Amino acid sequence: MASSALGHAACTVALRMGLDGSVPGAVRAALDDLGAEPTLAIVEVCAPGSPLLAGRALAHAAELIAEEAPGCTVIGSSAHGVIGMSHAQAGARVASVEMEPAISVWLAHLPGAHPRAFRLATVPGPNGGLAITGLPDLREGDRLALMLADPWTLPADNAMAAFVRDGRPLPLAGGLVSGGQRRGDSRLLLDRAVFDNGAVGVVLGDTAPISVVVSQGCRPIGDPMTVTSSEGTTVVELAGRPALERIRDVITALDAPDQALAVRGLHVGIARDDRVEGTAAADYVIRGLLGVDAATGAVTVGDEVPIGSVIRLHLRDADSADADLREVVRIAGDHTDPAGAYLFTCNGRGTSMFPSPDHDAEVVSSGLGTLAVGGFFAAGEIGPVGGGNHLHGFTAVMLVVDRRRSPDAGVEVTRPRTHDDAVDAGNLDAELRSLLDPS
Repeated sequence: MASSALGHAACTVALRMGLDGSVPGAVRAALDDLGAEPTLAIVEVCAPGSPLLAGRALAHAAELIAEEAPGCTVIGSSAHGVIGMSHAQAGARVASVEMEPAISVWLAHLPGAHPRAFRLATVPGPNGGLAITGLPDLREGDRLALMLADPWTLPADNAMAAFVRDGRPLPLAGGLVSGGQRRGDSRLLLDRAVFDNGAVGVVLGDTAPISVVVSQGCRPIGDPMTVTSSEGTTVVELAGRPALERIRDVITALDAPDQALAVRGLHVGIARDDRVEGTAAADYVIRGLLGVDAATGAVTVGDEVPIGSVIRLHLRDADSADADLREVVRIAGDHTDPAGAYLFTCNGRGTSMFPSPDHDAEVVSSGLGTLAVGGFFAAGEIGPVGGGNHLHGFTAVMLVVDRRRSPDAGVEVTRPRTHDDAVDAGNLDAELRSLLDPS
């Protein structure tokens, strides 16, 4: 819930079902509950099959917020589903709604954040392709940026790569707008303007009391292996043998339940730093296994995999996703005094992965001890891992608002290093790795 102490950060959120007449109630409830002047508002609307209705609801909410809090920066979008605090007969609770008309209004009072809004669009590039316009001027004192992007009209990887200052990535969090079936279905909100393309977002200053946590929800299997032959996103050889052979070796060594899971939940982790041994899931950026070539033994994954990269196979299921989220929420709670949180969770989670759409929101709410948890189900999640910004899938990216942020606290909440006893430091291709990297 909100704190009334203006010197401390405060958050609140309101969730209302339906869109006919529910917008004013959601905005009013959030404004009344915050108890402080809002700095940032994130409005998410679920309006299945009706982009025009979503746009009208977003614009209406923005007008109402601007009337009551003209200094508040407002961003938002349409979504596959929304998250917020619901007042039912049993009392207030954090709830999630998928593919039903609903609105979520999340407000935050962020002392010292000094938000700077931006709006990205694409134009034809001078040498073909697309160029991105509207990129914000980044400053040394900036802490992080939030971005909501339309997957149909914005090359997200290119946009993410532009968030660099002094040669270092500025931490970036957010999500791809979900729920649309085609180009033009998305709706994006920036202050009082609604768009159907590009991206909207906000840059927050150095004292913004926000941290970012990423839960990729996988568990590693087999040993780390070095890529010894590759072409772009195609891995030809792992540790000197066809990649498919190595993958089969790992799968055949699993027990029967994990072998069955590998058929539908096998992923590839690419080490974010190939100088580490890669003994924990947090060492990797998880990517999908997109295809195999049985004739050559090559496999295709969802990212560039240069020769010398270290990869490890991972399994993703409801149990591993649940355990990983609970662990990162616990760590975030240990490092902060949470006033609230905002959750960008994959639309492949929710009822596609768990018995209830509320799973992720409930874990965050109970783990942090706050009902001020807003969010939406995204078509891709943006968040930092190992100091670099990445576009994720089947992932939960969480913003944690700290009542009293330590001046030296980092943006990315990371896990302590642990050792996986199942991995021998002298694994099968350690020698190959040293040959590829003599330093």
